Order: sequence, then C-alpha cells, then structure tokens
Amino acid sequence: MKSPLRSLCCMLLLNACFAMPSHAQGTRSVSLELFGVHNAVGVNYDARFRSSTSLGYRVGLGYAYSEDYNFLHNTTCLHGVAVPLELNYLVGKKRSKLELGFGTSLGCYFVKYERYHSTFDPANGGTFVAWTEPAHDCGFGYFLFGDIGYRYQKPSGFIFRVGITPSFNFGDRHGIDRFPLTPHLSFGWSF
Repeated sequence: MKSPLRSLCCMLLLNACFAMPSHAQGTRSVSLELFGVHNAVGVNYDARFRSSTSLGYRVGLGYAYSEDYNFLHNTTCLHGVAVPLELNYLVGKKRSKLELGFGTSLGCYFVKYERYHSTFDPANGGTFVAWTEPAHDCGFGYFLFGDIGYRYQKPSGFIFRVGITPSFNFGDRHGIDRFPLTPHLSFGWSF
C-alpha cells in the first residue's frame, strides 16, 4: 500500500472514533443502485460505525456490463460480478445530506476482445483483405472510486441517493478502465 493511501485510510479510521453526530439518522439501510460503482445494477448495505456518528461504510454486490467500440472497428465487451467497499461521510442535518465517500470495487470479470485487421493485397487486384481476431480473458479486476452525492433519508423508511462516481486505477494489469465520471441513482429502505 502506498504511503498517501495508507495515510488516508488511517485518517478515515481515526475519524470513525471521533466523528460528528448525525441528527435523527437511521444507522443502517439497504438499497438498489443503478449505474455508479456497479456500472449496471447492484444492491448495497450501508451503515454508520456508531449511531451517533456521520462516518460509515457501504458494502455491495453488483453486476457490471460495458461495451466499447472504436473507429477501427475494435470491440471490447466486459461483464462480471463485483463487491464495492466504501468508507463514507454524511454532511448535513435532518433528512437531506451531502454524501462523500471513497472506496474500491473488487471483482471477477470476463473480457471479450474482437480486433479488426485489414491489409492491402496487391496480388489480388489491389483489394483490401479484412478479418477479425477474437480473444478473451477472465480474472480478478479492481478500480478505486469516489462518491459525491445527495442523500435523502428518513430515520426509518425511504432512502434516495443521487450523485456521481469518479473512478480510476493504477494502470496495472488488474485495473479496470471505466468512464471517469459515472452517475448513480439509488432507492432503498433505512432501519
């Protein structure tokens, strides 16, 4: 773990012990999320570390799917199952809050590639010859993400979340490339 990342994790864990109180806030919730960290659909469990703090965590299970085409007719199709883990902090009073979070999504992904190739063939009357080359890969993948959004939550009952999820990775072979800013929409129940 790199030193800035280690410092951030230590700071967030220390804040868990001394976080500011939240007002009339349910400490746990379950929600269905579209897009965002799941990239398609997922289910989340969210809780405060203590009922009197604004610092909490979110654990989810989701399905990701994406297709990418480029001008060279190359295709990449990715799908898989992932578990996002997040530390988050709620700012605000009563039912409306600003939600700020940081986490990682760990998953098992299947990636299918189809590469388009073409070449000029002067022996065949000066025509272009084209073919596709399929390939696939399966394995562990991750990305890091942030969470910036609005949360409406009753102490017990309906919860609504909307916001953006910035994401990045360290560029290694296990890093999953995603669109840098993905919107999210979530509905659920707090208890």
